[in-house]
Amino acid sequence: MEGSIESGVRQASCIDFKNFKIINSNEYLKDDGLFSTWLSNYTDCYSVGFWVAHNSMIEKNIISKFAPYKNNLARDFRTIKWGPWLDTLTVYKKIYPNLKNYTLRDLKFTFGLECKVEDLASSLCKRTAVKQHESMYDCIVTYLLLYRIKDQVDLKLFLC
Repeated sequence: MEGSIESGVRQASCIDFKNFKIINSNEYLKDDGLFSTWLSNYTDCYSVGFWVAHNSMIEKNIISKFAPYKNNLARDFRTIKWGPWLDTLTVYKKIYPNLKNYTLRDLKFTFGLECKVEDLASSLCKRTAVKQHESMYDCIVTYLLLYRIKDQVDLKLFLC
């Protein structure tokens, strides 16, 4: 997600995966209308097990401001909240405590993900630029960081 509480959501992206296979992706741009409508409509199509972000507090705060609850107040209370969350920043700080920097850029280079990021970006960055601080690009890096540790760590321990 790119934007701020002050300026609003400029762009947002989602990668949906099941068993770590990408099944869908979507990009939101400010000109698409209300962010809350896009997010609610998009997530109504899927059963979201958990949300992933790098430094998820930023996404949580922005979503809380611009889409505080799901529009579909259906069957049970869990469907009106956004979450649970898995924060790759928290995970990487825990399992790699001696790294000097934990930015997406540095982690991408530290773990040699550049080629994989570029490969996915060529097909998934349909509406946003292929560079850092563009929502789909950052989403791809975050997904790949999670993917590379999926068999090493019980990710459920990091859900909040």
